[in-house]
Amino acid sequence: MEITKVAILYNARIPKAPSLAVRIEDWMAERVDQVHRCAIEDTSEPACLPEADLLVTLGGDGSILYAARLAAPRALLVLGINLGRVGFLSEAATGEWTDVLSAALAGEHWVEERMMIRQVSRRGEQLIAEAEALNDVVVGRAAHGRAVHLCVEVDGGELATYVADGLIVATPTGSTAYALAAGGPILPPQLRNILLVPVAPHLSMERPIVLAEGVKVRITVVGHRPAVLTVDGHAHAALENGDTVAVEASPHVARFARVREQTYFYKTLVSRLVPRNDK
Repeated sequence: MEITKVAILYNARIPKAPSLAVRIEDWMAERVDQVHRCAIEDTSEPACLPEADLLVTLGGDGSILYAARLAAPRALLVLGINLGRVGFLSEAATGEWTDVLSAALAGEHWVEERMMIRQVSRRGEQLIAEAEALNDVVVGRAAHGRAVHLCVEVDGGELATYVADGLIVATPTGSTAYALAAGGPILPPQLRNILLVPVAPHLSMERPIVLAEGVKVRITVVGHRPAVLTVDGHAHAALENGDTVAVEASPHVARFARVREQTYFYKTLVSRLVPRNDK
């Protein structure tokens, strides 16, 4: 697909992001038909998205997660320039952006599709929250609360009741995020599985479970200990006894423009996660 319209979405909380966004906009203006830039907004959708073929993000992995959730329903390509620390999802470091964007505009990129999940939480018949995630959906204990009790069903059949600090429902992308810190396995991004990982379980199932893509997971808060629903690291709702969170594969996928070799994931995994002895 030819790229003729570009949106630049930057995280204004990062000091160098606004000026870099201007530089990239000026550079792009000489190479594409349309280019627009806008800052990430917490409360509204950025105005630069609807007409874009490519969404260039400036920030960390959190900015890319935000961009992917917006871009997926429109099937927009996302290309991340890393201004954060880890940069697991990004395609270019700050000093590489001209080479990477030149390759993408020349059609020398491939499209990587990553599975997303969708959650719908309810209190009886009342909708509490509905959202999609690229990394994970987490039901966890409140800030000063005790371990939560979570009854989990898979495709309508009871799996287990977890007594834990929380339960992570993750995608393969999310397997290298919070789920990994909680002891879960690493899944390559081309897989389409759903991962269940308990956080600090107490006298309950402690092993992570890898589920098939098509399953439906239902989590019910039991007992009278408050819980919190988070989606891709952002708190979405407070949950009470009897509230349910249903999670399944989203009909949308996140689409990333890549110029690196298709085995890049394993090299990135080693460079980002393996401890270094050299100082």
